[in-house]
Amino acid sequence: MSELELLVSKDKLTVHVNVIRDSTPLQIEESDVYSLLSKHGISFGIKRDVISNMISNMNDMFFPLLIAEGEAPKKGEDGFLKLEIVENKHDIQTNEVLNFRNVRQIPSVRAGQLVATIFPSKPGIPGRNVLGHSIATANGKPNPPMVGKNIVETNGKLYASIDGQISLSDKKVNVLPVFEVDGDLNLKTGNIDFVGNVTIRGDVPSDYVVKAGGDISIYGIVEGAQIEAGGSIFISGGIVGFAKASIRAQGDIIAAYLNQCQVYAGNNIETTGSILHSVCFAKENVHAITGSIIGGLISAGNHVAAKDIGNALHTKTEIQIGATNRYSEEDKRIRTEIDATKAQLQKVLLILQKLSEKYKRTSNLTEDEVLLLKRDKLTQTELTKKLALLELEFAELSSKQKEESTYIIATGNLYPNVYIQFGKYKRIINQLFHHVKAQLVNKEISIDIYSEK
Repeated sequence: MSELELLVSKDKLTVHVNVIRDSTPLQIEESDVYSLLSKHGISFGIKRDVISNMISNMNDMFFPLLIAEGEAPKKGEDGFLKLEIVENKHDIQTNEVLNFRNVRQIPSVRAGQLVATIFPSKPGIPGRNVLGHSIATANGKPNPPMVGKNIVETNGKLYASIDGQISLSDKKVNVLPVFEVDGDLNLKTGNIDFVGNVTIRGDVPSDYVVKAGGDISIYGIVEGAQIEAGGSIFISGGIVGFAKASIRAQGDIIAAYLNQCQVYAGNNIETTGSILHSVCFAKENVHAITGSIIGGLISAGNHVAAKDIGNALHTKTEIQIGATNRYSEEDKRIRTEIDATKAQLQKVLLILQKLSEKYKRTSNLTEDEVLLLKRDKLTQTELTKKLALLELEFAELSSKQKEESTYIIATGNLYPNVYIQFGKYKRIINQLFHHVKAQLVNKEISIDIYSEK
């Protein structure tokens, strides 16, 4: 006789019904379904219309079928900070000539001026599982203390206590004084180590050191120097590093171009020109907006984008994207369990098939065979239930993996002898590609035509 079984998810938020069929016709009433739900304590989120439709169209239904669904808890909203000072950041278009001085202007404020508003966190909304039990939720995280140097907080409003420039570092809002050099660094100015923001309206020659607790703006060329900022670094003239320049920032690094230098950014690295024979590390993204990436090593947490990657001379160029498959071990475990469960189920079904064929031929089974039949039917039920739950778990994991999108884009050419790496997966480009996007798909690095949509 055909039987019903319930597949209850581990989190008790969904209930699927499955039908274990045999050779007898299906004879299932609504009352059978509700009795089974009651037996398992299912009392909330029952889809009565689905159950009614299932009974009316049993032979046309696809199983397992969702017949009860709880309410997932909703996490509270985290607190956040809204800057009240507009940052004038120039939107870069690929078809325009860039005036680099307009790339980003650090906002200036006066003493007493409103700088930012703190918005508090919001509580979460509890859920309820199919057993009718409440599911606790997490409240939103409060915004971390944002009061930095020369900032006063009053009723969630942050005000500047001095005239200066805004700097965001260590998750704090600061108003910092500005140290300005009206020209090139030279023996008269010497090295610079300043607590606030630094502006240099000229070049920084080789062997000089510039350190700032806030942002550094350089309106000239940086040679083989050491530049280090607690905020972001902006270099309008680019970097000619002579293989010894070191540029480090906890925020962004934006330059006209990078040539033979080492660059480390806590957020993003952006250039309007090319990145040549340099070592670049960015926790977020590396973008050569209208230029090329040739030679060296580029490592980013999420994205790398450039017009061309590599060159016609096939100069070795390495591009690394941070480990993208955080779920690889869990993925492997579930796949292994699914394969093992399917193999076990196949063996059980084979035994049941042989016993069924013998019964059809002889209309008789031995006592041991009857016991084996009963045991394997129970085993089939348990294995089918286990397989369905594993496949649901795998689907949820796959959904999480799809949310993580990392890629490499070449809007022009991707040349041979470019080494691409996503986590532990590597690929050496051995042919010329045009206008492509490289991604890690099913543990293989795929290269497809890039669409900007």
